[in-house]
Amino acid sequence: MAAFGECGSGNQIFVTMRKGSEYPPRTVDVRIKYEQTIRDLKEAVATKTQVPVDKQLLFWHKKELTVAYDSKTLQDMNLHTGFSLMGYDLTVEPDYWPPVVQTPDGLLISTQPPS
Repeated sequence: MAAFGECGSGNQIFVTMRKGSEYPPRTVDVRIKYEQTIRDLKEAVATKTQVPVDKQLLFWHKKELTVAYDSKTLQDMNLHTGFSLMGYDLTVEPDYWPPVVQTPDGLLISTQPPS
């Protein structure tokens, strides 16, 4: 019942942050409105996790949310309540799992086994 009272505070987005080889990863939820930007989302994650925005590596649909996405709104990205992002805390050397590959558009979570 408490969740219904929080509806006015925005979309609930889950973010799982991995830090090095620590297990389990930490999952937090942030509340962001449709008209807020990905930069606002990153700042909300920074508040919840104490990981500065410039030390976050976030992925949405297996693609890195580079600074090119920072001005896009949640509505632009079709990001809704209950969706989740995966991320890495870059304050320590990341242990990428699943593996990531570099592309011209940024990092991409690999769905292929390493060769």
